[in-house]
Amino acid sequence: MMKKNRFINLALVSVIAFALIGCGSTAATKPADTAGSDSAKKPSVTVKLSSTSSKGGAMYEGAMKFKELVEERSKGDIAVQVFPDGQLAKDLAAIDAHKTGAIHLSLPSTAMAQIDPKFGVFDIPFLFKDAAAVTKFAHGEMWTKEFQPLFEQYGMYGLGFWENGFRHITNNKRPINVPEDLKGIKIRVPESKLRVAMFKEFGANPSTSDFSEVFTALQQGVFDGQENPFVQIEAGRFAEIQKYLSLTNHTYTPAYLVASKVWFDKLKPEQQEILKKAAVDAGDFTREYGAKVEGELLAKFKAAGMTVNTADVAAFQDKTGPVIDLLKESIDPAFVDKVVKTAKE
Repeated sequence: MMKKNRFINLALVSVIAFALIGCGSTAATKPADTAGSDSAKKPSVTVKLSSTSSKGGAMYEGAMKFKELVEERSKGDIAVQVFPDGQLAKDLAAIDAHKTGAIHLSLPSTAMAQIDPKFGVFDIPFLFKDAAAVTKFAHGEMWTKEFQPLFEQYGMYGLGFWENGFRHITNNKRPINVPEDLKGIKIRVPESKLRVAMFKEFGANPSTSDFSEVFTALQQGVFDGQENPFVQIEAGRFAEIQKYLSLTNHTYTPAYLVASKVWFDKLKPEQQEILKKAAVDAGDFTREYGAKVEGELLAKFKAAGMTVNTADVAAFQDKTGPVIDLLKESIDPAFVDKVVKTAKE
């Protein structure tokens, strides 16, 4: 059934993509502002970048920076159209569409763990101690030699290790200071077996859904709370409908700029190099952006009326052992240990 659904999603995405090519953008699939392109030269390549992130999110802002860098460095030869808010496709459908080149680029995050369990290591609680450790990992050999080659098995190239951010918990029931405070709380988590297992271990009642559906689900009481980085809390407008914000830093979630292999291989080498370099530089931008806006957003959330508390991180760390053991049941334990060691260096 899953394969059948994936096939249907891929077919729908292909129809949308080709309709866009033939008819131009519609109101439902209007790309982000294309200002900044070199209008004096008609591009030979137009890139469609799909993202589920909204304006203000690190992934969205990174996508716009990527667009700026590519169009500037290619001198107008390459144009980038950014489609936010899942307008073209949700993460898994976009990944399927990469197999045919119906979508050129996308920005999956936690969804990659459904494609290959090795990406589940980034759901390990408290894997990275701070932003500096993340940046070091993003430019290190573990990423370039162990993770980037994984994408090719699934018809993609992994171009960049981007920011999604350290995650925190919001809810409408009570402040979360220790794991026991999560007991009975219906919390939305992304599609990740490990994230579900982690919050069950903490005592919550976790369920999965796509990010684009979270605001409505919280508004309707389907969920009591959710967990996301500051930039995604802002992009999702969760401060409008959530009373409590608990600072936990429980997981760092990367995003990945990925390209359709069948499409990317048709580009000229110089075009490929421009996209590769811009992907790395835009990834650095997303981390800088996240650090810059974190303090501003926290002040904004407080001003919006959210009650903010700092959780007892040690109490949460005491509950993470079984989660890592669960991960090692589906991934080579030596690989897990190597990632943990690299992240701590």
